[in-house]
Amino acid sequence: MMNNIPNTALEYRNKPVFRGLSYATVEDFVDSYNNLPHLATRAGDLKDVQRPWAFKTICSLLPPGSRLCEVGAGEPVVASCLAKAGYDVTIVDPYNGSGNGPREFDKYIKDFPDLEFHRQNFGFDLQGLEASSFDAIYSISVIEHIPFAGIDSFVKGSAKYLKKGGLQIHAIDLVVAGSGDQYHKEMLAYFLRNYQTSQEVIQSLIDRALIDTETYFLSAEAHNKWRGQIPYKQFPMRKVISAQWIL
Repeated sequence: MMNNIPNTALEYRNKPVFRGLSYATVEDFVDSYNNLPHLATRAGDLKDVQRPWAFKTICSLLPPGSRLCEVGAGEPVVASCLAKAGYDVTIVDPYNGSGNGPREFDKYIKDFPDLEFHRQNFGFDLQGLEASSFDAIYSISVIEHIPFAGIDSFVKGSAKYLKKGGLQIHAIDLVVAGSGDQYHKEMLAYFLRNYQTSQEVIQSLIDRALIDTETYFLSAEAHNKWRGQIPYKQFPMRKVISAQWIL
């Protein structure tokens, strides 16, 4: 299936995409499961819907040859698929284990020679990269791990390194009910206030997601994996969606 990436990317070219704030759906996951199984069945968590969503969104909105930056890629499977589809992809990730991320920098350099790596935290002052370099900056399950103090630098860095008219494309793990939901709502509001998105818009999205039968929620199995060795009473189930944002 990996050999068919260019043809699969063509199938999503110019397909309608909702711009603004949305959430992942089961219908979108099923489409990805059928057409992008190497992305939709890797993690057993929200990334199974987030990774293919990012790939499909970019293929729909940007032509091959566009220059992309993936922030906090970890194992850069989406970036590699995009490179195979003809995109020029740069990774900005410290690979220091922060945010439960990986450390296997040397392995990824070897395994993904079609990508450009910059081993640093994304922000306003990136070494080795010029301002107005990218047609799109995207991330998958990254923003929710950024401390509040780092969000402003992320936003300023995005503005600095995007070309005029460039896109931001982000998939964000969002706890909408249960332990941690208030923090997650405040985090998303703090991030999106920079883009004139109000708390009311965010709450409306959450309200719709909670009653929509199409909402793709984190599964019990994935939550149990996330829990690790923490006793369940200290880490009970919560409802988690993928909040997805395009500007």
